[in-house]
Amino acid sequence: MRVSSDSRPTRNANRGGVLGVLLFIFVSIVIVSVGTAFYIANNVRVQTTHRHGGDDFSDFSIATPAGNVSIRAHEDLDPATIGLPVYPGATRQKNSGVASFEWVSADGKADRSVAFAAAELFTQDSPLKVLAWYRTQLPNWLVVTDRDGAVRFELREGGHKRIVGIRGKNDGTHIGIASIGDPASN
Repeated sequence: MRVSSDSRPTRNANRGGVLGVLLFIFVSIVIVSVGTAFYIANNVRVQTTHRHGGDDFSDFSIATPAGNVSIRAHEDLDPATIGLPVYPGATRQKNSGVASFEWVSADGKADRSVAFAAAELFTQDSPLKVLAWYRTQLPNWLVVTDRDGAVRFELREGGHKRIVGIRGKNDGTHIGIASIGDPASN
C-alpha cells in the first residue's frame, strides 16, 4: 500500500486484478465441473445385473455416447471348459471364474473383446509328481521356473495365452490354470 502526498492510503491496482483473475478461474472451473457432471448424468448409463441359480453371473454395462462397455462374470467355472488339462484327482478351489470384457463403439468400427478364465486346483501330490504329469500333457509349452521354485507352463498362439502354474506349499500342491484371449476361446 502506498501513501499519497495528501496522506491518504491508496490501493495497488495490481492486487485487485490478480484476485479478480483467480476468482474468474475458480468460477470457470466450477461451471465446467457442473456441466461435465450434468453431461455424464444425462448421457452415461450404468446397469448391473446379478443372477443366482445353478451358476452365479454378474453383468455390468456402461453405455456412453462413444459406445458401450460390457463386463460379464461367471463365478462357477469348470476348469475343463477352458481347454487346459486338469490334474487327475485335483479339487477345484472356490476362487475360479470367467470374466469377459467387450467394447462396442457407437459407429461399430472399433469393437474389442477379451476374456479371462482362471481356476485354482489343489492336490496333496508332490509338486514334482504334478510337474511330471504336466510335462507329458504339455510337451511343447514353454516352462518357466521362478526363483521361489514355482513353475509355470505358458503357450501363446494367435493372440491367446494359456498358463498352468504349479506351486508347492506345506499342505500340498496348488495348481493355477488360466486362459486369456477371445471370449469364444474361454
